[in-house]
Amino acid sequence: MLEKVETAKELGMIGGYILAGEREALKIEGFDYGNSPVEFIKNADQIRKKTVVLTTTNGAKAIQKVNQKGDVIALSLLNLDPVFDFITKKAYKDIGVICSGTDGNVSLEDCFVAGIFVKKFLEDATTAEDVELNDGAKIALKLSNYKRNEIKNSSHATRLKKLGFKEDLDFCFELNMFNVVPFAKKGSQVFKQAYLSNV
Repeated sequence: MLEKVETAKELGMIGGYILAGEREALKIEGFDYGNSPVEFIKNADQIRKKTVVLTTTNGAKAIQKVNQKGDVIALSLLNLDPVFDFITKKAYKDIGVICSGTDGNVSLEDCFVAGIFVKKFLEDATTAEDVELNDGAKIALKLSNYKRNEIKNSSHATRLKKLGFKEDLDFCFELNMFNVVPFAKKGSQVFKQAYLSNV
């Protein structure tokens, strides 16, 4: 996961990497793929077992900053339960849920997913009594009660639909489609599938 397009292109010139990324939601010129999960799935045979260099407008920057301070796990509705199970089994004591947002602004869909994730800790018998929420988590928790159609009409979601990414938007609202936990060890900026035995 890289913040700068130039750095990604330099790796691409070395060879052996698949370049993927977006700026303002659109595929970067000269890259193999954009940031569309549907596109990745349709081309899974070409991507599987290869190293993908990904750069995004907001997410890459947020991940790089957070990864300097600790381990990072990529969370979405698509892998909500596997991430929750992994975190509870690892017994992490201090968990931050970072929403990368859109163009420096809060993104409703990010906060919605964060709230659903926070709610899982409050509803789980093994974690509920130990949970302490800051104000950001409390706000996200309130937003988790929004209906999905309301979230799908957020400003960023509306923009994605206008750009032709409605299929991606609908796909990203599916729950627990994948049993994966993308994990980046502190300072590594490299995501691998996490297993309890090797993390």
